[in-house]
Amino acid sequence: MRPARNQIIKKKLARTFDLPPAVLLDQATIHILGDAEAKIVNHKGLVQYTNTCIKARSNQGIIEVVGSDLEITSFSSSEIKISGTIREVMLK
Repeated sequence: MRPARNQIIKKKLARTFDLPPAVLLDQATIHILGDAEAKIVNHKGLVQYTNTCIKARSNQGIIEVVGSDLEITSFSSSEIKISGTIREVMLK
């Protein structure tokens, strides 16, 4: 499947002006601090929330954080902050 023309133009713009592609392409970013904290920025909603698995929707797919004693310490329309013991972060 070919990327939309709009996405190709945005990628070229990001390279030309040396901008982070995530900003122009509306992509989610994941910041991980050791095995104790993760922050998902630019998510599109929460799909599942348990103390062993947290799933969030993004334009790229489902972001899945797996571990133990997981809890959402901060939640907004654009950012989810997760704490606990993080074992895996996957994009499905």
